[in-house]
Amino acid sequence: MHHVTKQASVCFFVLRINLSLGGVKKAIRAFLDLGINATHSVVEQRRIKTVNLLNAVILLFLLIGLSHYLFIGNNYPLVPELIFMCLAAASLVCSYYGKTQPAFFLLTFNANLSIFFINQYYPFESGSYLFFFPLIVSIILLNNVTSLSWMGFLHLGVSALSFILSITLDLESWRLEGLSAESIQVMWYYNIVMAVLLTAMVSGILNRLIVVQNQEIIAQNQDLSRAKEEINGSLKEKEVLLAELNHRVKNNLAIISGLLNLQLESSGNQEARQVIHDSKNRILSMALVHRMLYNHPQLKEIDLSNYCKELIRELLNSFNLNNKVEIKEQYDPICLPVNKSIPFGLILNEIITNSIKYVFTQENQNKHHLEVSISQINAEVVMVTKDSGVGFPRDFNEDQDSKSLGLFLIKSLAEQIDGKAVFSNDNGARVELKFLLN
Repeated sequence: MHHVTKQASVCFFVLRINLSLGGVKKAIRAFLDLGINATHSVVEQRRIKTVNLLNAVILLFLLIGLSHYLFIGNNYPLVPELIFMCLAAASLVCSYYGKTQPAFFLLTFNANLSIFFINQYYPFESGSYLFFFPLIVSIILLNNVTSLSWMGFLHLGVSALSFILSITLDLESWRLEGLSAESIQVMWYYNIVMAVLLTAMVSGILNRLIVVQNQEIIAQNQDLSRAKEEINGSLKEKEVLLAELNHRVKNNLAIISGLLNLQLESSGNQEARQVIHDSKNRILSMALVHRMLYNHPQLKEIDLSNYCKELIRELLNSFNLNNKVEIKEQYDPICLPVNKSIPFGLILNEIITNSIKYVFTQENQNKHHLEVSISQINAEVVMVTKDSGVGFPRDFNEDQDSKSLGLFLIKSLAEQIDGKAVFSNDNGARVELKFLLN
């Protein structure tokens, strides 16, 4: 029974130690996170934790410095040490309110000034300059001066300069007098031990901080990689579905075009045949858009020059005019968004069909020609077409409602793509279409 009670007491003692260590870790973590919120990036969080930790180191240095009271008694410089503590507290306040740069400035100024002061106050033989080493080690670990960070070089440069000044300058007016050789020798060993312990402690804490942050970054990168894979998988699936949709639409339009061909062959009315033929050409222009979208890697735009060339030749071929019309084309490299591709194709179809019906199918000894140019001026696309016909009638007014279905479609479709069509005569019919690319 006594053995069981003793074992339970040991377990309870170990549990209390674990709880105490857990509380200390939680308190340290809360102190390091002072002033950090969800809007800060990983780099900003690292910087704020750096300020907090170095200020804690400075306060620890100063508190350890209070132990020198055992050696020098009433000669201990209490007022300067209180000033240094206030500067460290002010740096923490700046960090808490998100003023990272002022916090860094106060940290650099305070750390080096305090160590410089105690190095000038105590005899050189006491080894007070040894406390520069844990400070420099902490700066190297936290600011990563090898990455050419100006902030890291600022910290390291100021600390190195303070160290050099501390061992080269001798301000006798600041120097503490009256210490015995035995006291100086004891302080020397004492400062060596404290400097080594502080360097090991700072290195351990900072390495732990860096490891934890690296683990957080690795975890975030893994989460981002998984999210990216899911997005890419979903995007690939949507691209396949969209490609299949364009393919089916193209096939359906081809079926409709085939049905119109059958209707065209069975119709004996010339006017009805012309209407069916025009409808088939409009379907051709839409089917061509879907075919080019299906072949485009991103399924969101078409190459305007290839589209125009193919559509013009398909239209001429449908009237057996491929060898009877000279075509002059000039295109800027433009990719047309999908939302404007079909309206643009219908506009071009109506313009070319109008020239075919009223110019190219008419008997003429001279060879007919067609000019098409498309250019981009800033965010605006300008298309100009000219044929070799007699042009529009003299009393034609583009602002009045036209009885022609083709011209009505051109005006309506131009408005759909935020553009305007202008009709004029220039040794033939000239149509200028302007619209915004995006």
